[in-house]
Amino acid sequence: MDKLARYIIITAATALALFLGWYFRTVLLYIAAAIVVSLIGKPVVRALTNIQFKKFHFPRWLAAGLTLALIICVCLSIFLLLAPMVGEFVQLVNNMNISGVSARLHEPLEKINEFIVRSLPSTDPGFRIEVYLFDYIKDFVNINTFSGILVSMASFIADFGVAVFSIVFIAFFLLMENGLISDTLATIVPDKYEEQTRRAVKSINTLLSRYFVGISLESLFVAALNSIGLIFIAKVDARLAIVVAFASGILNIIPYLGPLIGDILAVLMGLIYHINNGVEMPLLLFLLIILAIFIITQFIDNYVFQPLIYSNSVKAHPLEIFIVILMAGQIGGIFGILIAVPAYTVIRVIASEFLSGSKLVQRLTRGIKTR
Repeated sequence: MDKLARYIIITAATALALFLGWYFRTVLLYIAAAIVVSLIGKPVVRALTNIQFKKFHFPRWLAAGLTLALIICVCLSIFLLLAPMVGEFVQLVNNMNISGVSARLHEPLEKINEFIVRSLPSTDPGFRIEVYLFDYIKDFVNINTFSGILVSMASFIADFGVAVFSIVFIAFFLLMENGLISDTLATIVPDKYEEQTRRAVKSINTLLSRYFVGISLESLFVAALNSIGLIFIAKVDARLAIVVAFASGILNIIPYLGPLIGDILAVLMGLIYHINNGVEMPLLLFLLIILAIFIITQFIDNYVFQPLIYSNSVKAHPLEIFIVILMAGQIGGIFGILIAVPAYTVIRVIASEFLSGSKLVQRLTRGIKTR
């Protein structure tokens, strides 16, 4: 009976925890975002607290405040830089002559149409792929679409302000009070697991801090390479090139799927730019050059940046990460893909501490040193 009662209590407590997690999901999201910010700022805080001039050294609270101020300034600077450029891009799209696009693409697409009709006998001889393509573009780039997006964004300004304040406030205390998470967890777990819990939290902090710093730098490198290629090779206007390059850098955070979306965005940008600016280069060649720039950047990212990030931060094999991302995408879609690597890192560290006797766990966590 005692055993049954224990199971009932555990089940009830689990159900209550899940309900509270769902009900306060917004608060949990703020805490998760604050943890990410604190992990990114942790190396800066450590560097500042190590500075010493005679008897003066940075107190932890000042280092935390300066770190958050630096992160906010960087984010605000990027926003102020990109906002006017995005406005120009929207105006460029609004002024695009859709009817002229079909005329320019007619010749290169004619061969594609002939190939489709020849390969698929059931296709109507009058089939034109450009008709379907530009009908979709007309619906997508309609200025009313952008107006609707702006109206929706305006309705969330208040919520966004609350979110930013909450994240910054929580992140400040996470940066200022070193070991806050481990101390909190240590009061929850049984005494016999306290030392293992503290080691696990320390390892998780170290690995995830390296990971988030790494992907932040990766996004900047990808954006910089694409900007250079668009400006100096494709001869695209610098302001437009920077907007598209930064968008590709942000999308690059989404593993595997993000770069593909960035390539599509770049080609659409090239199409719009070619039409509105009367570029002398043939359209198809111009689009191929832009696509080649982004593919080369992705090649460098895949074989230089990502191996450094995954090998030196989360200590996992790229194939292992790829399978985890596929499984996470199957379970949670885009959100699952975004949290796949951090979540897998947490699971591996916990397994390394509490299930170290398993051969499979030893194999999967061989690169993690928790002791």
